Amino acid sequence: MTDKLLLLDGPEGLVHLLPFLFEYHPENSVVLAGITPAGEPLGFLRTDLPADPGLWPSLAEELLDAHRDEAASFGYPTHRLVAYICPDPDDPNYGPRSRLTHQPIADCFRDACRRQGLVLGEAVYVTRTHYWPMLTTAPSGGHPIPEPPAELDPTGLPRSSDVLKSLAPVTGAQAAAMAATLDSAVRTLHAEIRSDGHQSVVDNAMDLVATTVAELAAGARQAKETPDDLAARLLLALQYDDVRNTALVHCEDHELPAANELWLALAHRCPAAYADHAAVPLALHAFTAWALGDDARSRLALQAAEACMPDQDLTRILLGMFNDGAAFEHLRAHLREHRAAWGIPVAD
Repeated sequence: MTDKLLLLDGPEGLVHLLPFLFEYHPENSVVLAGITPAGEPLGFLRTDLPADPGLWPSLAEELLDAHRDEAASFGYPTHRLVAYICPDPDDPNYGPRSRLTHQPIADCFRDACRRQGLVLGEAVYVTRTHYWPMLTTAPSGGHPIPEPPAELDPTGLPRSSDVLKSLAPVTGAQAAAMAATLDSAVRTLHAEIRSDGHQSVVDNAMDLVATTVAELAAGARQAKETPDDLAARLLLALQYDDVRNTALVHCEDHELPAANELWLALAHRCPAAYADHAAVPLALHAFTAWALGDDARSRLALQAAEACMPDQDLTRILLGMFNDGAAFEHLRAHLREHRAAWGIPVAD
């Protein structure tokens, strides 16, 4: 989040604030934010916008429950709430028609706040060009999003839908070919386990990860040029916790760009039948993006990892660290200790 002091002034201020809560423009999202009497942001939560209207009442209740727990744990002062409904830009009815379709979400938040004794100051429907206050004004053509003040210019911030698309796996003929390669790699892996045992397979997988990162860091090839058979072996290897943990230690400055590209390339190679296998490389991509200073991409990669495999250990751990404000250098010091203990060399 930006370190600027943000003070809000009506619906336009709310719209200007939104991207700075996450350092990206949330889309296909519902956001609940607290606002102090002085107009300062105070705690915020984001979740996916469900396509099923039947889920909207429970969504409102769950976000309010989570916000109330957060407020209690941090001792937030008395405040009001604002709900943002940010539709999917790929919705064919995107704009005024989708705003009417989603009006019941605002009503769900209003009713849930009344039941819980909370104050909902506004619900704001936000597209890329317009916004609609959903509780205080009648449906209309919406208000154009005006030019923001200089300190709230979100021009350089990415849009979540664009980033999530860049994390999506291959489709079509590429996906079919990769699925066949993974099927073959699974059979080979099972044969190796029967022949040599799990520990031998894990040890070889650790060596494979270390060798691959070292080669990429040395410029032997681009990560996106990784052959399908090697990508398949790495994807299967990363499903082992020990291999996943050793993947994290490749976090020196000269390794991070290569590792970041490798984890993304592997996530791209997960067709639908192996979608859950993308959770670990996406979480590793989130870790390296964070290490490289790209907080927005890091959080969105964790969102994508969670969608592939809910409550996966690495995703949960990293999200907790990010939310607690952990420092990368502090974590890197611990990873270096583990790396030395595991005997994993640091290539120049």
